This record gives sequence, structure tokens and C-alpha cells, in this order.
Amino acid sequence: MIFMAAMTEQLVTLWVLFVFTVVGNSLVLLSTRRRKRKSRMTFFVTQLALTVPRFLRRTKPLTFPPWASPPSARSHSSSRFCPQVVLLYASTYVLVSLSIDRYHAIVYPMKFLQGEKQAKVLIATAWTLSFLFSIPTLIIFGKRKLANGEVQCWALWPDDSYWTPYMTVVACLVYFIPLAIISVIYAIVIRTIWTKSKAHEIVISSCSDGKPCTRYNRGLISKAKVKAIKYSMVIVLAFICCWSPYFLFDMLDNFSLLPDTRERVYASVIIQNLPALNSAINPLVYFLFSSHVGFPCR
Repeated sequence: MIFMAAMTEQLVTLWVLFVFTVVGNSLVLLSTRRRKRKSRMTFFVTQLALTVPRFLRRTKPLTFPPWASPPSARSHSSSRFCPQVVLLYASTYVLVSLSIDRYHAIVYPMKFLQGEKQAKVLIATAWTLSFLFSIPTLIIFGKRKLANGEVQCWALWPDDSYWTPYMTVVACLVYFIPLAIISVIYAIVIRTIWTKSKAHEIVISSCSDGKPCTRYNRGLISKAKVKAIKYSMVIVLAFICCWSPYFLFDMLDNFSLLPDTRERVYASVIIQNLPALNSAINPLVYFLFSSHVGFPCR
């Protein structure tokens, strides 16, 4: 009874998030397409909006009947399941690519201006890695008839003991390793911005004593770059807030460190919806920072 109630609540929540995600990201794609002057940031925003169908189709502990699951959660064969895994990896690796691009914009501004192809190379690399890491899905998953008679996409290995190493590897590739890279990159970016800002303040103060001097703005970072950094950091922060509980819960669950109680079932329902919430939040962040959208609309 608890299982069915939790499944129904999760189903309703996923459908609501699905509608908000599709509408919001469609508006983002329409907005970026209509912009006459497209920047590299616009390119990354477009790529991020294309990775929205990342509602994880977890096979345990909760499942959906084939007729009831939202379109993004339906998977009855490995060939249909694989594209969802590609988008799962891509949603993370696009953020890593965005972080690397912002790193070059702040730390190496001259090379950044001369390397317009870098953004396309980063995105191409992100999608290539996503496809490569998703190939095992075609081998591991396939159609399987469950005890309740449902036919769903399920792992075809001999027993469930394979779940622990598999999910550990996936968690590292999808979340923990990219998060470490992003954290290091933005730590360097913040330190660089702080250093350049202090250097500029020293030049200004030396020129305020009334004596003739020359001012240099080499240490000053443009407002556009700072705004882009703020946007990307908010996107990354939303990613961390939505995905951290999911992967931490998943790791504890896979290593059997959580008690089998009613609270665990309801916690699972809430936590499994957070990744879908991330896809719905990103459009809101974009329109909040976008100067091409009127303030009332934002």
C-alpha cells in the first residue's frame, strides 16, 4: 500500500515537472534562436537546454507500469533506454565544458578571444564522451519480465550484486568526477577575479592623490564576463543541490546502508524527483539573468 501511494505521488510529480521542463526549455531555445547577436554563452545555453529529458528511469526501488510512466521515463528496450543515458551524461559534461570555457575567458582572455572554435570542440567532446559511456547500456539492459508480469527495461546480469559496482562507476562518471573538476575550475576562476579586482583597486588608489599618472585597466574584468560567470555558477549550484541528494542516497542504498522503513520509501520518492527538478530550474535561471527578456517577464 505504501509502495503504490509513493509510486502515484512520484508519477504525478514527474508529470508536472515534465510539463514545466518542456515548456521552459522550449522558451529558452526560442529565445536563443531569435537573438540576432549570438555569443559563446548563448551556444552553451542552447546545448544545456537540449539535454533536458534526463528523468532517470530507476528500476529500484520504484517502478512505473508501462502505460502510466511519463514519456521521458518509458523504457522497454535497451535501444530506447540508451538515449536517456546519453542525455544523462551530456547534461553533466556540458556543464564541465561551460566551466572550462569560463576558465579560459577569465584566466586567458586573449587566447579566449582568438579561439572561437574552442566552444564547439568542448561541446563535441562532451557529446562524444556521453555516447561512449552510454554504450554499455546497450549490453547490460534489455527486456525482462518482472514478477508482477510487467515487461520493463532491466539489467540482464545474473544477480543484483552487480548493481553496486555498476552504480558506483556510473555515479563517479556522471557526478563525482565532473563535480571535482568543476569545483577546481571555479575555485581558480574566483581567485583570478579576486586578484585582478584587487590589482585594479591598487592602480586607482595610487592615482587619487592628485598627481598625474596613467591608469591601466588590464586587471579589470568586463561586466559581461562577470555576469556570465554568475550565471554559470548558479547553474552549477542548482545542479549540485538537485543531484547531490540523489547520488548520495543512491550510494547508501546500493551499499545497503539505509534501513528498510516507510521513511526510506518516502525519502526515495522526494530525492528521485530532484534531478527532474534541475531541468525545470535551468530555464528560470536563464531568464533571470537574460537582459533580452523584460524584467516583468523575468
